[in-house]
Amino acid sequence: MRLGAAAGLLIAMVAAALGIASQGKAATAISVTLTPLIGTTSNEVEQVTYGGKIGLHLEVANTGNSTANHMVIVVQASTATFSDASRSECAKDSTDSTKMVCKLRQMASGATPFTVDLRFTAPSSGSVVVATPSVTIDAQTQGGPGSKGTTTTTGAPVTTALVSSAANSLVKTFAKGKETVATSAALLQHSTFVLPSTLLGGAYGVETSVQETTGTPLCDKCPAFVTDLSIPASLTSSSPFSSTNPFSFTVTLEPAGWPSGYQPAGLFHDGVLVPMCADSPLGPTTHICLTGFTAKKSKGAVATGIADQNGRIGFG
Repeated sequence: MRLGAAAGLLIAMVAAALGIASQGKAATAISVTLTPLIGTTSNEVEQVTYGGKIGLHLEVANTGNSTANHMVIVVQASTATFSDASRSECAKDSTDSTKMVCKLRQMASGATPFTVDLRFTAPSSGSVVVATPSVTIDAQTQGGPGSKGTTTTTGAPVTTALVSSAANSLVKTFAKGKETVATSAALLQHSTFVLPSTLLGGAYGVETSVQETTGTPLCDKCPAFVTDLSIPASLTSSSPFSSTNPFSFTVTLEPAGWPSGYQPAGLFHDGVLVPMCADSPLGPTTHICLTGFTAKKSKGAVATGIADQNGRIGFG
């Protein structure tokens, strides 16, 4: 009787131990979330032009109760080429340029999630780019015999809408510090915007749109051309720009776009004459000013300046 009872107790203990081990292996749970920073209906700039930058934010968390080892994090794009990321653990896959790969040695249960901002370069054709995130954990975490312990968690994909640049009269991109966003110099009015070296608040980039279009002239003989600059973040309380950290710009009206009888008064921003920076520097009530202005019918008009907010810009 005693021998039988002891044997039964031993079997129960072994079974319990196996159960605990099994639960420990099954307790690893990974969440992976990819968020669009531009190019969807949830963003203010809802498209990316061909060749522009697609911005994404990735978060990976260990929501289980065991440590995950040797994690391989991937974002695979359908047609775009990986450009850059905010973390050194991430790089372009050596055999597939449409794939970003990040490698982590370990992530403890409940640890601070791994986050990274990243960009892909949009292709020169097509209507959308689909980016899909995934995380693979190797055998040192799982140990299951069927897959040799390797498990992959795939997150929801993000679909970015693409649009033609219309002869480079339109640029929609996720721009980083120091980068230049410019329309074609072949246009009658064209523009160049240069972001500051550093974006405030730790922003990796900003969704940016520049479109050369037309509107109601500011006077009877004024040009009808309008440069429509949209950087939505510039109008928020957490703007990456300030009076001491502005972006710079050049807006050019070519001689061929100079209307007959036009007498330039200056550059206008949202219908208001832009002052010279020497007279009215950037501050609480001045969000754009000129560092230079030249105008002559035979050479056209050129306005250079700095600003910390977006808007519609044209000569009047």
